[in-house]
Amino acid sequence: MTTQPTALELADALEEPVPGFPLPTRLETAAAAELRRLHALNAELVEALKIIATAENSALDLAYCKGVARAAIAKGEK
Repeated sequence: MTTQPTALELADALEEPVPGFPLPTRLETAAAAELRRLHALNAELVEALKIIATAENSALDLAYCKGVARAAIAKGEK
């Protein structure tokens, strides 16, 4: 049995048909898409932090970490 993250469970629930309302509304569909987007962004930011957290203390690693951090920040600010 696999369990999916809460954000993805909520996204799926928003798009499930409700008796009397066979199709999700535009708002529900948009909310589900945003939850999925934010979940994916969170995963990318966690990976960037893992790279930064495991870097060695050298000037090359510092420059690389700054690049990873800047890319993550840019992605998060979109």
